[in-house]
Amino acid sequence: MRNWARLGGVILGLTILGTPMAAPAAELPVLTLPQLISMALKFSPEVKASKSEVTLAQEQKNEAHAYRFPQFDSTFIGGVVPNAHRPELDLANNKIRYPDGSTRFNGVNVFGRLDFTLIQPLYTFGKIAFREDAADKNIKVKEAGVEAKKGEVIVNVAQAYYGLVLAEQGKDVVREARSYLSDTKQRITRLLGFKSANVREADLYRLAAYEGAVEKFAAEADEGAKVAYLALKALIGYGSDQNFRVPPELPNPSQAPSTLDYHIRQALELRPEFTQLKQGLMARQLLVDAARADQYPSLFFAVMGALAGAPGRQTTRDPYIYDYFNQIYALPVVGVKWHFDFGILKAKIGQAQAELEQLKNTEKTALMGIPVEVAQQYGKVQENYKASVGLEKAYVNARRWLVTAFSNFDMGVGKLDDIFQAFEKYGAFRGDYLLALYQYNLAVTKLDKATGAYRRSLPAENSISQTK
Repeated sequence: MRNWARLGGVILGLTILGTPMAAPAAELPVLTLPQLISMALKFSPEVKASKSEVTLAQEQKNEAHAYRFPQFDSTFIGGVVPNAHRPELDLANNKIRYPDGSTRFNGVNVFGRLDFTLIQPLYTFGKIAFREDAADKNIKVKEAGVEAKKGEVIVNVAQAYYGLVLAEQGKDVVREARSYLSDTKQRITRLLGFKSANVREADLYRLAAYEGAVEKFAAEADEGAKVAYLALKALIGYGSDQNFRVPPELPNPSQAPSTLDYHIRQALELRPEFTQLKQGLMARQLLVDAARADQYPSLFFAVMGALAGAPGRQTTRDPYIYDYFNQIYALPVVGVKWHFDFGILKAKIGQAQAELEQLKNTEKTALMGIPVEVAQQYGKVQENYKASVGLEKAYVNARRWLVTAFSNFDMGVGKLDDIFQAFEKYGAFRGDYLLALYQYNLAVTKLDKATGAYRRSLPAENSISQTK
């Protein structure tokens, strides 16, 4: 009988169990796994956060691209300045007279000045192009990150879903066990009343022990189910007043398609992590190239100009005299900007190269680790498939054994011990079979994540709708 208690402990340990609450079962909607996955993907804050990273990467690319266009800078200043008049020609003395000497103060007035520069890059040796291409690769990295996050959400939902179905079937096992124990108790009580030699008073105590173990299992399943059901509701964004049911039985097992080699090749093709590494390597190489391009000059075209005026100061038209407070000019120029330093650029190139090498080593690690992960999940699928097939045969025959034991006991040719033994074996095999079904279905989901196959069945963004 300890096997019944063991099944109860296993189900309680699965924090992903659940049970419908409150409303009558007939009135609650039945949500399938694909529906729950669609709802969770639409609601998931983690997926939304990953999408925000894509938006950020797109804006970073827009920033890099915008460096190709002209940049306009302007500065306006204003203040007070001493008054000044134009110099006068003193013909009598044959000299120039300045009405406002440098030692005299003839009042002040305001002035204003606007300086502006419009610069258009012409050729930068790749400073802009390399960084823009790197930003484009970074967008693909972040988009693959969204796909990876969706895979995690799918596994979480599947774990909760299959656990919920397992809990419901476990409750059916409890109800069946109670029925068998009740029938057995009635037989023992009746035979004790007839003073039959086939039963003893101790059989009632033995039966009570079984009943206690079953009730312990039922209590553990119920409490674990309440917590897990709330967790599943949280995954899909349901409130406290929203409830649902799931299909009553776990899906029957089917062998994993194709071979292990096929799944490994599929992982190398579909895993979003490989997309991230591939695009990330290209982005890092482009950043190395951009750092090297910073060593070369940049050719640009510019328009420079100024507009200044001071009402209290008269100005001269002499082209060789520069009056900061009264002037208007704008002229086009072509220039070269070249930055030199003593180790800064070299260090930046080294940093970019180190980051590239780090990512290359990460790729090598993934190439070694992901096939192992695929092999592990593939092995679990095969293992639990075989276990479920064998345990189905075991529990079906154990149930026949139990029915036969009851029949033989009623005809007086069987022993009560046969009923207890058959009951215990049936409970153990039935519980193990349901657990193997749960582990098989969950292993299939994890294998899909390990290979990236789940990406082929992701719901379209505009088709994800949340059932209320």
